[in-house]
Amino acid sequence: MFEMNPLNLPDAQIQHIIMLVVAGVLGLIIGYISQKRTVRQLERDLINLEKDVDNCMRKTLVNSTDDEETIVLNRIRARSGEINFARIGVASSTGADDLKIIVGIGPFLEKKMHAIGIYTFRQIANFTPEDIDQVNDIIEFFPGRIVRDNWVGQAAELAKKK
Repeated sequence: MFEMNPLNLPDAQIQHIIMLVVAGVLGLIIGYISQKRTVRQLERDLINLEKDVDNCMRKTLVNSTDDEETIVLNRIRARSGEINFARIGVASSTGADDLKIIVGIGPFLEKKMHAIGIYTFRQIANFTPEDIDQVNDIIEFFPGRIVRDNWVGQAAELAKKK
């Protein structure tokens, strides 16, 4: 009675090809988004693991003596969680810059910066005024000195050259 075979329609093959192409494109888009999400998660995990390893290494090195410098560094390290590393960036000692190049940072101040997890010029260049006040308080440095010595500007220039 009725011939209802959809393959007999004049544009059936074109419709099948279009649906196949659309399904393929959707599959590529979903796969790309999923891959990007996985890569971002793996990068976050890697950064956290590097930070954990770095903290472990610092604890074993710093706890070896009980002089005044060690006591100060341990006190500073205990407050490192107050800093917003999501904003300034996370780094580890493996990729550390020589912070002593910045005018106003000496060897002990560099150790203090490392104790709170600041290793690179890029991190210092990303400081906001609130970060400056917070870091200044944590490292027990002279108030306003970071601004007067223009650490952020110097670090930005050094990060560009790197």
